[in-house]
Amino acid sequence: MSSPLFFYFVGFVLLGLVAACGYLYWQLRLLENRRDKLTALYLDQQQQQISTLQRDFARLLARLEQQKQNEPAVLSPYNQAIEMIKQGIPASEVATQCGISRSEAELIISLYRNNSTS
Repeated sequence: MSSPLFFYFVGFVLLGLVAACGYLYWQLRLLENRRDKLTALYLDQQQQQISTLQRDFARLLARLEQQKQNEPAVLSPYNQAIEMIKQGIPASEVATQCGISRSEAELIISLYRNNSTS
């Protein structure tokens, strides 16, 4: 087994293994480079989508603010009742126009009177 042919064979196998390792290392570097390029492309696309969403959100927010300014404020029945009471309208009329009970209107009157004197 110590013949020179055996050493040539072992050397040839080792050389083949070194070549295979070199080739695999080269392929690994190519794949890593490809992965890095795809990751960068993906991140660029994500950033573009985020920017588009931020721009759309800002546009919708501005439109909402404009609509709020253009539309009159809708008062709840109780806020409307308080406004009517401030104008001196009697409890029975406040109850009828606001869709609340007369006792609720009277309660609001008593609360409002208590607030205005303090």
